[in-house]
Amino acid sequence: MTLYRLYLRPRSPWRTSWQADTLTGALCATCARTHGPDFLRARLIDPMLDARPPFVLADAFPGDLLPLPIAARLTPSPPDADRKTIKRGRWLTRHDFIAVRSAGGNGAIPWDRLLPDSTVFLHETTRHNTLARDSDASLEDGGLFARPDTLLRADQNGDPRLTLYFRAADDNALDLLVDLLHELSLTGFGADIATGRGQFDIAGDPEPDADLDAPPNEANAVVVLSTFQPAPRDPADGLWEAFPKFAKLGPDLGLSDVRKHTLIMFRPGACFHADPALPFLGRALPMDDVLPGSAATDLRGRGIEIIHPAFGLAIPARLRRPEEPPS
Repeated sequence: MTLYRLYLRPRSPWRTSWQADTLTGALCATCARTHGPDFLRARLIDPMLDARPPFVLADAFPGDLLPLPIAARLTPSPPDADRKTIKRGRWLTRHDFIAVRSAGGNGAIPWDRLLPDSTVFLHETTRHNTLARDSDASLEDGGLFARPDTLLRADQNGDPRLTLYFRAADDNALDLLVDLLHELSLTGFGADIATGRGQFDIAGDPEPDADLDAPPNEANAVVVLSTFQPAPRDPADGLWEAFPKFAKLGPDLGLSDVRKHTLIMFRPGACFHADPALPFLGRALPMDDVLPGSAATDLRGRGIEIIHPAFGLAIPARLRRPEEPPS
């Protein structure tokens, strides 16, 4: 599967994080709307359930920044380093990331250039009124609630844009992905697109990324660039950061309760000792693993089958094992 990168330019704040599984799910919904359920099933759902995804996305990252590999946090930091800065640091420049993933954790961490979210994203809060159902007027008591908006800081990397890395199995998969992204850009991504959130443009065409996909010397591992959930077949010798995700279905399926089961996901930057040629890890979670039984039965009775695509884009890396002395 060839590795590509594509630039997205946000035209508004967003309220849903640009995580790989969420974005892939939005593309599946777009596919159903534009091509129909049979096309969706044949081209996306069935191949994903069979561990043959036509494309695998990374999370969309700010500018040319990439996440710090989790394994790097085992490298001792300088004694005079600011511990809070290191703890909050999350982002590396592309050049630094390639150096770190190639060094095997041998002390090549540029702690002084590690960037926290606060220098990359701008978070704003918008207050809204809760309307009374009986009168459609604002509630007098407790009627205000806040919703967070996120933007890219304009002074970060010059041009405020997101970089989407992805793998495509062939030219047909590449064309389908680009087509679906264009369709999604017409409506927007994530929550509250009706009020203008999540709007974006596609800046240019996909570009092969041979540099990021080139195995470093003595490559023996992978770094995963996606929010994903490992499959039973995946390697378990590694380092990762897990978190619970409270995901929801889209609003157009006609269910009164759109909540999915709580999912345990891994954040981008997870590292595993594995075959460095692995193009991806993770899996597609079938509907019965994602939804309560009553919701799954309801959808299946109407001929609807959904999945939670939780694949992780892997790139080759070098990791030093604990018993190996630093070079």
